[in-house]
Amino acid sequence: MRIGEFAKRFGLNVSTVRYYISNGLLVPGKKARQYDFNSNCVEDMKKILKYKSYHFSLEEIQLLFFLEKTSRFRDDVVLKLCSEILENKRKELVKKRDELNRNISSLKNEIDAFPKTAPEKGSPAGVPFSFIPYLYCPRCQVPLKLDSASISEGFLQKGKLWCECGYQASIENGIILCGGYSEDTPFRAFENIDSVLAMTVQFSPAYRLLIEQASLYMYNKIYESPEDPMFVMTGPFTLNFILSYIEKLNRKNTYIITDPSKKRIEKLRSYLSGGGYNIVYLTGSPEALPVKNGIVDIFIDDFCTVNSMFTFNTFEVENIAPLMKKASKVSGIFGSYAKAPKSIEKFKAVHPEFDPGKMTLSGLEYSWEQGGFGNFEKKHIGLTSRTSPDYPQDVIGEQVEVLVYTASKGNRKKL
Repeated sequence: MRIGEFAKRFGLNVSTVRYYISNGLLVPGKKARQYDFNSNCVEDMKKILKYKSYHFSLEEIQLLFFLEKTSRFRDDVVLKLCSEILENKRKELVKKRDELNRNISSLKNEIDAFPKTAPEKGSPAGVPFSFIPYLYCPRCQVPLKLDSASISEGFLQKGKLWCECGYQASIENGIILCGGYSEDTPFRAFENIDSVLAMTVQFSPAYRLLIEQASLYMYNKIYESPEDPMFVMTGPFTLNFILSYIEKLNRKNTYIITDPSKKRIEKLRSYLSGGGYNIVYLTGSPEALPVKNGIVDIFIDDFCTVNSMFTFNTFEVENIAPLMKKASKVSGIFGSYAKAPKSIEKFKAVHPEFDPGKMTLSGLEYSWEQGGFGNFEKKHIGLTSRTSPDYPQDVIGEQVEVLVYTASKGNRKKL
């Protein structure tokens, strides 16, 4: 029979059959310069599949074939050797079986002991008292007035914030609600507001690895002194860095976590609750955040500026930079679509106002320079795959470059 028919009979690819031929396991004849597989080839193929099912390696199968074909099993020494090879494989499989059974049993115990539900939430942490002096009107940059305050365990849980200029915000259940907030996220490129599940379900393992490598670079660029706690700001839209690295950072830091979506802020707070961290949760548009200018030491750009561009057609640096100290630092991730024009165009389907031409690293660098930041450094982390989708907007054949960058303002110690 021809090679195609032979391969189909055993459910193999033609390339696999050729591989066995090249390694001497199959020796077909030839007719009219084409392979001709006879009954001997059929029997040999059955043996190959049988030995593979016994977990023999290619080299071990080659040895068994050599011993059989050269001795015709008419040599007691060869028979003994073949028997030993088979017996050793049997012992090896028994050992693996016993080890597998132990692992199965251990995994079963772990499943039984694994929490079936999340722990009951205690009193949610609210706005730390220590942050009250930094609650400023974003328009006038004067301290906000606080009315109808409710306090629990050292945190503000409820209250009304206002300024004589007409600015208003509220504190509800420990979260500061500013103008422009929404229940759901305005970033429509992905389905899930939960950053943890979005990363798991909607990104490929290879892409997640790129993000993890980028986050590690960012972490290594953050200077911290145990005696000098900092104000660290992040958001909107992603926030995976904080979830992964907050335990490794100075526990005396104050974190300002922002997002337009109330649901995302509530989800993030549930993840970080019980850790004893000093966190201020704000939901609203970036220009409405009631934070005093010039207090932030580090801004974590965990795809925040990229996703702001997709959503609001601006990097939002003009609203972030004024909040930064005279000596401060930004460290972030940037997705370059220079090699993926079709992929970036797909974002316009959900964000019609988005201008793909603005999404450039040089554009982001210019925005930070306008905010007083220099010493702009970038590093290539990797490219997405050409052959498989790594993220929802991926167009096969195009690649998105994952970059990390840092920029600094003033004379802050080099990170």
